[in-house]
Amino acid sequence: MSILVKQIQALAHHYVRQGSKAHRRLQVGRMIKFVEFIEQIERPHNLHEIGKRHVIAFWKTHRDLAPKTAHAYWLAICVIWEWTDKPGQPPKPLGIAKSEHKEDQP
Repeated sequence: MSILVKQIQALAHHYVRQGSKAHRRLQVGRMIKFVEFIEQIERPHNLHEIGKRHVIAFWKTHRDLAPKTAHAYWLAICVIWEWTDKPGQPPKPLGIAKSEHKEDQP
């Protein structure tokens, strides 16, 4: 098991204890898949080394995800963003970002 997966599991222990257990377990699974993808590209040693570039690479590789699934992954990545105290939000997949821009226009 990799270093990043161990870090996710350690942080997720408290996360899974609160709220809907099944949903939280699914989110942790998505976080682990995201981190495993990053480890195939690079070898970060810490969750704090994950940045926007990694998220964008994930979205480019997974363009075929359904919008609902992509949104679920984005929410999981947002939790990682929160755990690592990164400012703002991670980049959204194109399907979600385009739909939000349409809603903003009058």
